[in-house]
Amino acid sequence: MEMKMQSIHMNRVKCRDALRLTVDDDVNVPDNKADVRAVIWKKGNVRLNEKKLSGGRLYLKGALLYQVLYLSEEEGKPVQSIRGELPFDEAVELPEACGGENITVRAEVEELEVGLIHSRKLAVRALLGILVQADELHDVRTAVALQDAGKVHTKSGIIPVTSMVADQKDIARLREEVFLPSGKDSIDELLYWELELRNPEARAREERLEVQGELSLFALWKGNREENAPESYETSLPFKTEFEISGCREGLIEDVSFRLMNENVSVKADEDGEERLLEAEAVLEAEMKLYEESEMEILRDLFATDCELIPVKQTEEYENLVLKNDSRMRMSERMTLSEGMPGILQICRGSVEMKPDVCVREEETLNMSGTLEVNLLYVSEDDERPLQSYRGELPFSHRIEVRGLTPDSTYDVRCYVAESSFGTVRSGEIEMKAELVFSVLAMENRSEEMIVDTERKEFDANRFEDLPSMVGYTVKAEEELWDIAKRYYTAPEDVIRVTEHNGDLREGDVLLIVKAAGE
Repeated sequence: MEMKMQSIHMNRVKCRDALRLTVDDDVNVPDNKADVRAVIWKKGNVRLNEKKLSGGRLYLKGALLYQVLYLSEEEGKPVQSIRGELPFDEAVELPEACGGENITVRAEVEELEVGLIHSRKLAVRALLGILVQADELHDVRTAVALQDAGKVHTKSGIIPVTSMVADQKDIARLREEVFLPSGKDSIDELLYWELELRNPEARAREERLEVQGELSLFALWKGNREENAPESYETSLPFKTEFEISGCREGLIEDVSFRLMNENVSVKADEDGEERLLEAEAVLEAEMKLYEESEMEILRDLFATDCELIPVKQTEEYENLVLKNDSRMRMSERMTLSEGMPGILQICRGSVEMKPDVCVREEETLNMSGTLEVNLLYVSEDDERPLQSYRGELPFSHRIEVRGLTPDSTYDVRCYVAESSFGTVRSGEIEMKAELVFSVLAMENRSEEMIVDTERKEFDANRFEDLPSMVGYTVKAEEELWDIAKRYYTAPEDVIRVTEHNGDLREGDVLLIVKAAGE
């Protein structure tokens, strides 16, 4: 008799913990920049350079990357910007379960404040949200069949399996160009720019993962005209790239997270020698997990009629996919500028960021709530303040149905704004429209007994002499034919059904069982 074994490559989350770090420092205005009169726009990102787990502590090294747009005191250059970074080196305590080598860390700026200490110094403070997840990859071996079994009878069962096909990190370099529209002035000085990732989509293909999305580019510059008001341009740059992944194929389930690193926007001359070409460059970092859903037939139990054959079982715990889906929500709101703010002549830049606050599970539903942080940069009616910004908050709530969700399930909800648009209703009122995406990955925790070996013993002759050679048996509730046959050490196909009907065994059916053990 030979036992056929099969391995299942599984993944399970050992722990997930949310942390917060504060990064703050005073920043001097560079000597080549004009004095600061008022801060009008700010943007922050996080770059993680190093992460290491040791002695229950997570050591993080990285930097807060900040951009500040401000009104200056210099005549002829009313708008200027500062870009810089604040390094941090922190050690944070983790739960005891967060051990192992496979640690995933995601960091984002939850709050960013830039205050004016005086005209040559700014106070920069950020609250960083850190999500830490420890995964454990392991192979489970289980018996799936017997070969040359002889007088051994087996019972099989089907279990759902979500196996890990790939767990990989990689980068791709993106480079896109855009020419300014004919109605825009050439760039004399690039004052400020932002580059963001929008709507990335991943598709599993043969030995590779295809990725497409958009780079959202915003640029603000001083033109060649004499007017003080700067010009701005915002556009989307579609891109396609791919990552090589061994074992990748169509039909796999993608769990991929992206972020941009090392962004840069530069100005180049076009064919006529005019500074009208913007070149956007960035490194796209991808954390890619690929899963395969399947059903697997395993041995549940076995016995022999010529010996005492005892299955050796081992309980294995693993995660199985419940749902991988995107839930979408549309919002449309009108917002009024604060009292005393100058009216809007033209909208330059609008951004919407999701700040999830609470996720409550109710049976098979996840209730998400939080706020949308709305920021608007616009050309104002006040010549003394040619650029002005507005910041507002809007609450949101959304219900996500996840069939099969249980109290023991683990789930990860990634929230982002797929698209947003702004329009002016009146000089002091705007309309914001946005599509919110809630990307859900839910896993169930399963526990299965796997047969990993057998123990063989000779029959106890005295024990089996007491078994009757033939017995009538009345089926009890929820009994199966295989279990009854095992109890009497006979083949299931040799059990005679006295009660005749089509269908499965029923409570009250009468069986005739002929002794076969020891034969």
